Amino acid sequence: MERRELVNTGMYTEKQAALNMECCAEFMARMIQKYGAEILKELDEEKTQGSAEQTS
Repeated sequence: MERRELVNTGMYTEKQAALNMECCAEFMARMIQKYGAEILKELDEEKTQGSAEQTS
């Protein structure tokens, strides 16, 4: 794994920033698992409606 350099704002240590990033990624993964199918369905419906309007 490559090393990433963080901008030092004085707010977080590198360890705390990495923990925050991991927490954020876990939250996003849970939201995708929970709502992903619903969102994809809505996007597909919008796309279908947009295609129907363009062909009319």
